[in-house]
Amino acid sequence: MATKIDTFLREQTGAILAKMELPAEVAVEGSKDDGHYLVEVSPESGDDLPLLIGYHGQTLNSLQVILGLLTFREFGEFSPILVEAGGYRKEREEELRRRALEAADKARFLLKEVSFPAMSPFERRIVHLALAEEKGVRTESRGEGRERHVVVVPGESEK
Repeated sequence: MATKIDTFLREQTGAILAKMELPAEVAVEGSKDDGHYLVEVSPESGDDLPLLIGYHGQTLNSLQVILGLLTFREFGEFSPILVEAGGYRKEREEELRRRALEAADKARFLLKEVSFPAMSPFERRIVHLALAEEKGVRTESRGEGRERHVVVVPGESEK
């Protein structure tokens, strides 16, 4: 089944990018264990990379949602899909981890809450996981919808 989904994702991503008039090479790496799929998109022109990524990765996120829905409709099962282009997500993850640790230090030092700007669920999860084992701070998600964000709170978690 994994090879069918791999092929399907490659074809659908190529078709969507063709409609966007963004010629690109598409590679799909499927995980046999947990059902996750990585769709790596490499535009033919480096000038197309910012357009493919979009503002704060919004185009990548949208492409990811569309591919997830198409895959569910075709195969009847949900398969988590991550779309990557030009190493954007990896760099963003490293930046969020670094900023999370800085926020934890600031919260501990000032004994005040430190808020992040609104983020996608994927990005909020990165911050929560980065600080899960940090002593002296805990994290909370606050807000609703597009305004949902992470707050780093000084003090131990209430487990």
